[in-house]
Amino acid sequence: MRKVRIGLTGLTFDAAHYTPSGGKCEDLHGHTFTVDVEIEGVPGEDGMIMDFRDLREKVKSILSSWDHAFIVPERDVSKLKLEGPFGLKLKVIKGPAATTECMAVQLADELRDALGLPVKVRVWEGPGKYAEAASA
Repeated sequence: MRKVRIGLTGLTFDAAHYTPSGGKCEDLHGHTFTVDVEIEGVPGEDGMIMDFRDLREKVKSILSSWDHAFIVPERDVSKLKLEGPFGLKLKVIKGPAATTECMAVQLADELRDALGLPVKVRVWEGPGKYAEAASA
């Protein structure tokens, strides 16, 4: 049988980040990010690559480490000095900045490792703005 792609759309997580854009996005701010996930594989004897329910559960499990987190690039972790009457959940990512592009790359890699299949993700920072990455 040939390879087939299946996907999920509209999964979300809320997070804060900053980017080195030279504008107001250098300030700490947040988004409700929307994630679309696509996997590719050869259907098994049951005719499926993976049950959609199982795929959704695994993706949501990975996204839970991103949800309500402050996303920061690895190189900036030692520079953080935050105090206050609040909790602080960090999501440390590789790459030079906590951009949507770097988030998409890391998320694709995390999902590939968890699923054992090639993954493509599209991370929407807001309406009409997304970054897409694939991990083979």
